[in-house]
Amino acid sequence: MIEHIWSILCSRSVIDYETNNVSIQDVVEQITINGEPVDNGFLPFPFELITLWGRKDNHETAKGIEKVTFITPSGKTDVISEAEIDLINVERHRQRVKFPGIPISEAGKYYFKVELKNGSNDWKEVAAIPLVVVFQQKQN
Repeated sequence: MIEHIWSILCSRSVIDYETNNVSIQDVVEQITINGEPVDNGFLPFPFELITLWGRKDNHETAKGIEKVTFITPSGKTDVISEAEIDLINVERHRQRVKFPGIPISEAGKYYFKVELKNGSNDWKEVAAIPLVVVFQQKQN
């Protein structure tokens, strides 16, 4: 069986290929935009969503699917990533989803919902990573 260990938004990550450890840089919790919201706006702000998965029991192998859904403050949803989690030959699996930017058209709390399909046909939510977006008026 697969378990979700953690998920985080950051500006970038670096994997040390000798140790396979990850360095997470600039955790992203809030974005402040100078200006007004625009319909169908897009903020060219590169960032990553990193998720670490592991075996619940180290002796049991497992396979599953990770799904990431982007949710706006008004409730619009968009599946932005689906990826296989393969814990047959390894005990943990790190998934990195890189974004060149983000569709932003309103202020409020956005979410990156992380779900797992683990041996059944049902998706189970394992995390909802918030991203607060604030618009501020330009000062004259």
